[in-house]
This record gives sequence, C-alpha cells and structure tokens, in this order.
Amino acid sequence: MTTYVIRAKYFGYNDEVFYVTGNRISNVFQDQAEAEAVYQKLEAEGARDFALYEVESLFDADEATLKQLDEFIFSRCGEHIYQDGEVSRDVLPSSLSDADTFSFVQMAEMQKFQLVSFEHEVKFYGLWSTKKQQWLEEHDEFFAGLIYAESPELLKDKIESIFADYDYSDIELAGSLESLSDQPILLKALIQVEYALSYDEDKQILNIGLWQNEALYAVNALLKQPLFEIKQIELAEIQRLEQELAKMHSYDEDYEYDEE
Repeated sequence: MTTYVIRAKYFGYNDEVFYVTGNRISNVFQDQAEAEAVYQKLEAEGARDFALYEVESLFDADEATLKQLDEFIFSRCGEHIYQDGEVSRDVLPSSLSDADTFSFVQMAEMQKFQLVSFEHEVKFYGLWSTKKQQWLEEHDEFFAGLIYAESPELLKDKIESIFADYDYSDIELAGSLESLSDQPILLKALIQVEYALSYDEDKQILNIGLWQNEALYAVNALLKQPLFEIKQIELAEIQRLEQELAKMHSYDEDYEYDEE
C-alpha cells in the first residue's frame, strides 16, 4: 500500500525575503487522488500568504524568468506581476484560478509544501547525534524542527548541525590515529588531502574545521566512534517529536497533524 505524506515548510524573514527555515508533517494519506487534491489546494491557498516581491525565488530570479512568469499570469487573468523592472508588491491576483495558481507555484518554484510518496512503508531518515544520543534539530529564530528527509543523500547538506554539539566551534578529537579509526592509513591520507582536517602529532589531536561539511562527512565514516549517524526514523516518532518541539518553542501550540 502506498502512503502519501505532505510536509509543510516554515518560513523566516531576513528584512528582504521569506526563506525556508524548516518543515514538519502536515497530512498523511493512503489515497493518491485525495493526497494530490489536498496538496494542490494547500499550495494554491499558501501562494497568497506573501507579497510577491518578498518571495525568495522571485527575488533571485533573472529578468527573463520574471517576464515569462508575468506572461503566464497575464495570459490567464489579464493582470501583471512584473512591470518596469520590478516585481509586484502585492500578492498573486485573486482573479487567478486555483489551478493556474498551482501551475504558477510550480513554475516559480515557490512551493510551501512537499508531497512525498512511499510504495510499501514510510521511510524517513534522520541525523542521530552520538554525543547527545538524540535526533538532531535545526533552530532558527522563527522555527525549531527535526532534521530528516526521505533519503539519506538529502541529509548531507544538514550535517553542519552537529557543530551545535560542540558549541559551534572546531571539533577536536583526542587520540592516536589508530585509536580514532580502524583504518588509520586511510584517515591519515584523508587528512593530507582535506584542508579542513588537521592532526597535531605532538598533542595527538584531530581537528575538524567549523562548518566544513564535506570534511566532517568524510572523516565521520572512518571514525571508530562516529560523531553522527544517518538512521531510519519512524513516522510516529517524527510526529511525536514535532509536536513536542511545537510546544517547547511556543509556535502553533494547538498543532495537530492531519491523517486521512
């Protein structure tokens, strides 16, 4: 049986645009048609939450893209969203149909939701902190959320969150290369080619540079005691933790996910 999961994106504001700060599960469905209908409705409704000139994808778009998007809107409802080199300071025209609004959202890459399907069982993967023995979270002044994705590869860009376990500074691991790794020769070779890694022979300290994700990811695989693990996390566990985070950080205190 296929399961469909809708994840809602949450946004912060940086004085210029609204940017994605995190996401959480919004709905769970067993029926594809129902899931797609709800997803499209949510996107159409959410598209008018922000003034267009404050939408990150439009703010970063080049003139050719903005003209193409404007032509689409004008062809559908006779109104412009881009004139004289400026994006409209208003929201999308109310005269634009929900179907056309959904199409525009996809064209402009301004999605507020994500629809993910799983063929047999729901499989999400999270980042596990071996130091704190808990799932890693991402924090922003506007949002706090669990770090997880539908495939392990999508988490590579999120591993910088492990630096929070080390007070946002370089990570220092004490010990000989032999005590740190079952493959000390490979570890030494990696240190020699990776500028963000260094090893003090006298002090026997391995240093991993702050925010150096690629170095952290590479060296972690060689450590006897990894700094993080990418593990499968159950849907029920995600829902429980997201509700706890919502209460803990006082956003959407009445938050409940919808399961159809």
